[in-house]
This record gives sequence, structure tokens and C-alpha cells, in this order.
Amino acid sequence: MDGYGGTILRINLTDKTIKKEPTDPGVMEKFLGGRGFGIYTLYTEVPRGADPLGPENKLIASTGPLSGVLVPGAGKMDWTTKSPLTGGYASSSVGGMLTAELKQAGYDSIILEGVSEQPVYIFIDDDVVEIRDASPYWGMGCISLEKKLKDELGEEFQIACIGPGGESLVKYACISHDWGRQAGRGGVGAVMGSKKVKAIAVRGTKDIPLADVEGLIKHGRALFKACKDAPAMEAWQRYGTTSVVSWCDENGALPTRNFQAGAFKEGKNLYGEVMRQAIVKTDKGCFACPSPCGKYSYSKKHDLYVEGPEYET
Repeated sequence: MDGYGGTILRINLTDKTIKKEPTDPGVMEKFLGGRGFGIYTLYTEVPRGADPLGPENKLIASTGPLSGVLVPGAGKMDWTTKSPLTGGYASSSVGGMLTAELKQAGYDSIILEGVSEQPVYIFIDDDVVEIRDASPYWGMGCISLEKKLKDELGEEFQIACIGPGGESLVKYACISHDWGRQAGRGGVGAVMGSKKVKAIAVRGTKDIPLADVEGLIKHGRALFKACKDAPAMEAWQRYGTTSVVSWCDENGALPTRNFQAGAFKEGKNLYGEVMRQAIVKTDKGCFACPSPCGKYSYSKKHDLYVEGPEYET
């Protein structure tokens, strides 16, 4: 299957079994991958009435058909599950490098099912897949854990993990990746915590099968150029998500005092242009992104670099 890794990784945490199942071309033709595949799997495999934090629920991490190749906008990993927050389905995306790494390891999706008795993490290094003990890491925050795992396994590994919130089954807990990017919707981190999975570490070195390499390069370049030439992209790249603060403030849509008002008297001090000049030092982008919206800023008080600011800040 051109564009796909060709394998679905199914990990049962109750009986500690790992199965590599061939990706179904018929399913991918209808649902493509990513969120579509996640919702299809959730609908067909999780029974009605299942406890979101129980063994019947599943956590599905999926790539898309363009993950891992140089096409703009294909850097997201989708996490799908039954939400402990709403009782409905949850689909949460996170940027970074994880989706490309998983595809380059040869996998289109990871399906986590069952519940582990002890904390574990999932180790994936191309064809080598292991369920490893994570007891020493239980209780660690996400940034500290990501650093520790990269120190132990290698900088090239991409990490998705939960912190104490996910471990404690906080119903809006996130899954963290790439030093602070979050799959933040629906409580996917709580589901990961309910399965006692502290982290997933992935390294992939394989080529992705493609039907028309030259055609992909041609159209990929055209798409990158279109993104670069789009007028709105210049502000998005320079200021990131803070580029919308001025528009929201000027149009009465800036959440102020928990939306008691739609504009902020001192709002001009928070505009992206001001932040860029005052504290932002460099940019950060996801895999194959033509407009890196992430920013790193310098704190004079603490003499360190921190990520942000973002619109949500």
C-alpha cells in the first residue's frame, strides 16, 4: 500500500501481547487513516457502555497517508478514544515529529487495549517492539521524563507521555510530546493513565513506500510555495498563534475575565508584534511545516529559554 506503513500495532496490556496486523486497504480506502481510522476502530471495537477508564476502552494513535513525507500540514498524530470527560468519542491531535517517526518505523497506528497491572512504557525501534517497566518513571512530569528517556534511549527517539495528571486519571489530562506540545482534548491522557502506560518511545528509520516519488516532490514543492506566498502565512510564521490576539481584541472576541468582556484595556501589550520584539528569540515547527508557529522566548529573570508565548497564554 503506497503511502502507508502497512502494519497496525495492537498491544494488549492485560496479557502483555504484541500483534502486528496488516493494514486493511479497504478500511484505509474508506477512512484514509488518522482520525478516520481511529473513529472506525473505536466504533467497531469498543462496546456500547464501556467504561472510558476501564479495560474495554481503547486508545488509538494514528498517522495519515501523508505522514512522514514532505507535504505541508501532515505533521499531526491523532489520538482517539472514548472520552472520560464527556462519555462520547474523543479525537485529539498533537504536532511535532511523532507521526513521522511512527510511519517511518513501519506502522500506521498503535491500538492500546486492556489494562496493565504495573506502570509500563512502549518501546518501538523499527521492528523491535517491547512493553517495558516504567515503575521508576511513575510520578515524573512530562518534560523531565522526555529528557530522561532521550538520555537513556537516544535523542532520535520521539516520546509521547503523561504526567501526574494522567496517572491520577484527571478527566481532562493531556498526552505530551516534543517538550510541551499536547494532545489536549477529551482526556486522552487519563485513558493512557488508566492503562498504566507512562510513555511511548518511537524511532523509525525505514523508507515509506510511494507510488510516484517525483510527483510527490513536484506537488509538495508547489504546496510549500503556495503556503509561503500566502499573505497570512507571514504573520503566522513570525508571530505564531499570538498573531490573532490583535484581531480578537479589535473585534471584541478576546476572552477577557473569563469572557465577561471581549476586549482588554492593556491588550496591545500582548499583541504578537510586541511579544516578538520583547522576548521571542527563535521559532519552532512541526515535521514538514512551512510556517513554524512555535516560539522560544528568553526569561531574563531566570536566565533560561522557555516555549511560548501562544494565543492561549
